[in-house]
Amino acid sequence: MNGSKLPLKLKRKSGPGSLEQPVMRLLSAWCLSADLLSAAVYPFDELTQTAKVRLPVFFLIFSLQILFLSLLEYYLKNRRPLPERAILPAAFGVYSFVTVGQKKDILYILLLCCLWTVLLRYYSARGWLRLKKPLTKKKSAVLIAVSACLFVAAAGGAGVLRYLTFRCPNFDFGIFCQMYASMRRTLLPVTTCERDGVLSHFAVHLSPILYALLPVYAVIPSPAVLQLAQAAILASAVVPLALLCRFYGLSHTRTTALAFLLMSFPAVACGTNFDFHENCFLLPLLLWLFYAWETRRPVLTAVFTLGVLLVKEDAAVYVAFFALFVFLDRKRYLAGGLLFAGAGAYFLFALCLLTARGEGVMTGRYGNFIAGDGSLLQAVKNVLINPGYALLQMTRDGDGDFAPKLLFFLETAAPLAFIPFAAKRPSRLLLLLPSALIHFLTLYRYQYDVGFQYGFGTSAFLFYLSVINLSEMKKETGRLLLSAAGAAGLMLFFALPFSRFTGYFSDCLANRAEYRAMRQALDEIPRENSVVCSSFLLPRLSSRETVYDADYHDPAKHKKTDLVILDARGGEEEILKTYLALGYRVAKTAEYGGTPLLVILTPG
Repeated sequence: MNGSKLPLKLKRKSGPGSLEQPVMRLLSAWCLSADLLSAAVYPFDELTQTAKVRLPVFFLIFSLQILFLSLLEYYLKNRRPLPERAILPAAFGVYSFVTVGQKKDILYILLLCCLWTVLLRYYSARGWLRLKKPLTKKKSAVLIAVSACLFVAAAGGAGVLRYLTFRCPNFDFGIFCQMYASMRRTLLPVTTCERDGVLSHFAVHLSPILYALLPVYAVIPSPAVLQLAQAAILASAVVPLALLCRFYGLSHTRTTALAFLLMSFPAVACGTNFDFHENCFLLPLLLWLFYAWETRRPVLTAVFTLGVLLVKEDAAVYVAFFALFVFLDRKRYLAGGLLFAGAGAYFLFALCLLTARGEGVMTGRYGNFIAGDGSLLQAVKNVLINPGYALLQMTRDGDGDFAPKLLFFLETAAPLAFIPFAAKRPSRLLLLLPSALIHFLTLYRYQYDVGFQYGFGTSAFLFYLSVINLSEMKKETGRLLLSAAGAAGLMLFFALPFSRFTGYFSDCLANRAEYRAMRQALDEIPRENSVVCSSFLLPRLSSRETVYDADYHDPAKHKKTDLVILDARGGEEEILKTYLALGYRVAKTAEYGGTPLLVILTPG
């Protein structure tokens, strides 16, 4: 045999005579039966309705599905072939979305994702995930634009509906509404509702980037514009993401997939849950910074670095971590050093300015690393000296429970199929450090909740790292991971932001007359009147110079306002008693259908 090795390959049978086709048909029939019975066993997480479905009925439906699939294959066999492999994911997909819509349980969704990964792995091994015709550049651009428009419609529409249905509180939406109204009049970001007195918002957070939206607000001075603008700013991030994909040589198909993943990513799609925040600028600006640096454009790199720094005083952290990546992974010592020095200098400047002229830096969010009246420097020292304590803090919340942070990790890692962690070089994992700092080292619960704005900046790092890692993967591996990520992303999007949007929409339709009556009553209030009002009414009244949040207002420290306006639908009884005791009297009650909506008081 001359010592040569004979290749021994066993070819898997997938045609006639194999078990593959019958098994797939049985699974497809099972999923189709479950789809048909899903209404009968609603809700699926209780056995009350399930017990009413007799087993012979189920087997009859199951048998009819097998017969249906067999006849369908026979009918289409010599006409237009419909591979049976397309029916199984379609039927399983319907069942997944039906049950996810009923039970928005993240762990259940993640278990479904595991099943989808097994199915997709099987399909990938047989080459069934390949597109017959890869996407062209033009089609890719159209699909990416569609994903961005759908995001603006969903996220921006949800924000507008929140405003119209009085779901937006003073903290933080009312603050931004009054700030922009002040900027439109005087160019100064002055508020009275943020700290119960006249104060520049920049004394709390140094965010000059907010002036970028002033021209839009000046033309259309409505709080609804801020909600739509935030969605548009976030959606614009698909442009630098697509350019990064092209720079790294990713196909148009993968570029389009990543764009859709970004627009459905929980930390992005759900990050608008609590209205407008300046953090929305971080996502596109950071991706533009990464692209500018990768393409060796120093002027653009400097411009976008400055743009990131102007978002907020703590945005320097993102630039500093990117500088460490440039320094240690790419070995660009001069560029990395300059970026780090610039971020550090700006942070010290902002820190000194807020301490001397403002309200100081919010160190309380990392109070678990600060003893007594210590500073952020003490927190850094404690992390360096006692890393074990830092690791422990990353796994627990303020109550010592590990579940919230673990859940947040899964909600941000699973929709990307853990691609950011598949780095070939350990030094690339430096791009994960912003997530560790912003989300896991703190005990401030909102920072490890995808429903808040704190994930916009870290999402940029996760997608940047995903682009880098995908460019080095084998095609089959990348195709499988992106397919699994797509399944996870769609289910999470359907369970979280999409259901929220439909809930707002149905509520707005059902109670539109009541909300219209409230808006009309508030719009009749003269803008020159000073007002104390309920938190959820404040955004509608934010265009005046003096407006206070009734929950935080101290009437003993201020002269009486012209009006006190309270939500009469419940929860404001104690506040009403307080102002009646101070000599205010009920001047008017706005009603609809005999139900009180607003109580308007004037000084006695």
